[in-house]
Amino acid sequence: MRSHRIAVIYAVVAVGLAVLAPAHAGTPQDAAFLAENQAAMNKMMAGMNIKPTGDVDHDFTAMMIPHHQGAIDMAQAELQYGRNQKLLRIAQEIVVEQLQEIAAMRLANGEPASPTWVTSGAHDAPAAAASHKTNPGGDAPFISRSNAAMDKMMTDMAVKPTGDVDHDFVAMMVPHHQGAIDMAQAELQYGQNPQLKTIAQEIIVDQMQEIALMRLALGEPLPPSTSSPTQASSGAMPSAPPHQSDANQTQMRMSPAMHMAPNRTH
Repeated sequence: MRSHRIAVIYAVVAVGLAVLAPAHAGTPQDAAFLAENQAAMNKMMAGMNIKPTGDVDHDFTAMMIPHHQGAIDMAQAELQYGRNQKLLRIAQEIVVEQLQEIAAMRLANGEPASPTWVTSGAHDAPAAAASHKTNPGGDAPFISRSNAAMDKMMTDMAVKPTGDVDHDFVAMMVPHHQGAIDMAQAELQYGQNPQLKTIAQEIIVDQMQEIALMRLALGEPLPPSTSSPTQASSGAMPSAPPHQSDANQTQMRMSPAMHMAPNRTH
């Protein structure tokens, strides 16, 4: 039932992008950008269409890996078609960081990390089938919270294309990042694997700060409060204040990523 529900949600959004793209894309580049984002969402839809196992940590990894791959694909489209230099730098960082987080999640869950960091189809690997705890329905609160996060994410991503690649990239990537934050918060609440909980905390901090940087790159105001939702409970670092330079904010955002992931390379 849950798998069918997510498939329907993603299909509706994908159809919406397909219908809007020809009417609102200002240039062939804009149309190509929207088409690549539609393909990324279709691929992510298929990847996240899993059957819950009853193991929160296993299911978190199974859903977050294709979700991260969707962000990588969206960032690569921005790198190809975008114009805003600040956003292009952020897109590069998204690709690198999320590839590393995918490998870290797979290793934390007892699965092999690809030596070439290629992640397409990684969520289909059969590894760890014998090690994870099978308890159908045991992760019902986690699945319910993840469902709600994906519902909200896909609703917020169904934006009307403007013809501006950079604007549309941010409009779609911000709710996509928020979806990852919400799923990571569910892992922090219900997961048991210490490594995955550390990675989940890192995802929250990194992606909150990337959301702030993307908005600043377009000259958009930040919300009144940009504190990390994990600050009070886990001591995570808050997002960079809006008055700091982009360089300082980028350095601040990268620091926890380099120190918290158990298998990062520098």
